[in-house]
Amino acid sequence: MRRVLLDARKARDFGIGRYVLGLLHALARRGDLELSAVVFPGDLGLLPAGVTPVLSTAGHYSAGELLAVRGAISRGRPDLFHAPHYVVPLAPPAPTVVTIHDLMHLRRPEHAAVSRRAYATWMIRRAVRLAARIVAVSEETRRDLIDFDARAAGKTVVIPNGAAEGFFRAGERAGAADGSSGPYILFAGNDKPHKNLDGLLAAFARLRAARPRLELRLAGVPAGNRTADGVRSLGFVPDGELPGLVAGAGILVLPSFAEGFGLPVLEAQAAGTPVACSDLPALREASGGAAAFFDPSDPGSIARTLEGLLSDEAARSRLREAGRAHAAAFTWDRVAERTAALYREALDR
Repeated sequence: MRRVLLDARKARDFGIGRYVLGLLHALARRGDLELSAVVFPGDLGLLPAGVTPVLSTAGHYSAGELLAVRGAISRGRPDLFHAPHYVVPLAPPAPTVVTIHDLMHLRRPEHAAVSRRAYATWMIRRAVRLAARIVAVSEETRRDLIDFDARAAGKTVVIPNGAAEGFFRAGERAGAADGSSGPYILFAGNDKPHKNLDGLLAAFARLRAARPRLELRLAGVPAGNRTADGVRSLGFVPDGELPGLVAGAGILVLPSFAEGFGLPVLEAQAAGTPVACSDLPALREASGGAAAFFDPSDPGSIARTLEGLLSDEAARSRLREAGRAHAAAFTWDRVAERTAALYREALDR
């Protein structure tokens, strides 16, 4: 049985963390690999049964992590190492697969500082050079990566993210109850600038004027970070609670300026929740077109799109049906199947 070590130090991150844990749990269910994971001491409980922890205290985006993770690989002695984002340790002593979620650190204005851009440029070029295979989570990310470094063209395979089974089950329970929409709009993500929470709050204020009972709930945003009438910041929502929260929402909204994939869109579709999101290539790809789209730079466009869905049960019903049909093809078991095949390719190479 081949031994695979995955860097799981970002297991608590909202985006990459969901990828890390979704993939690890699905790979563990397969039972055809001997799995281990580099993990912080406080995160042992996040690993699925059968995954051997390799402890590390190396912080993210530090010089020390490049040596520390290399040391973890040496201790774990895997046949293959999987880096779930672009940080690849120094001279990795095993064939390496790298997942690239987006190139935001090279494109977004909040990362424009020379030091940040230089670090991201260096690390992504190293990842492309050192990887035996590269996973891009969308065609959009694959195109961006090849535009950035043409060496990625022959190494990169698109493997989209998956929705956890809990979202599908939550959608079935919600549908069996009464099929009605919840009294709240849900945002799921962090409070980083590219998520465009300021634009969403401005749009919600317009909706709130006409719908005083409507709530906006912010999952993943620390309590107290965003305060306004009708807005509730929920902080970290455990994986076991998130599907029910998503299934109970009237609309899932994702107003980002940029995304590499947009996993909350897929999870909402699996749960039977209508989606309204930014008109971005990656989100059109992730949603399969089964969403209502708006211009994220215009709060008026966001508000009009949300109001249009809230006022049109037939439109919401169409999006629920089309979304669930689309999401059915995107499960973590399918991601694990394709990723395991990629591991074999990398090892054969």
